[in-house]
Amino acid sequence: MEFLLLWVDELDDAIGALRHLAPQILGFLTATALFVATGAALVLAPHVTLTVAAIVFSASLLELTRRRRIRPADQRDDQH
Repeated sequence: MEFLLLWVDELDDAIGALRHLAPQILGFLTATALFVATGAALVLAPHVTLTVAAIVFSASLLELTRRRRIRPADQRDDQH
């Protein structure tokens, strides 16, 4: 009986650790899946993939520029 109690306690600890680490594990799996999908897309349709990547990269640069222009000048000087 004591063996079962110890086993259940260890199982509970393992589940607690898994719940604590689940966001990092899911993030890693998502990043890996996106990396593999990007590689496959580059092999299967390089022109389309590169076009989409360029559009996404350009949009992120435009968003960064927009955020910098909106931020007041006094806040920009404080951070440097």
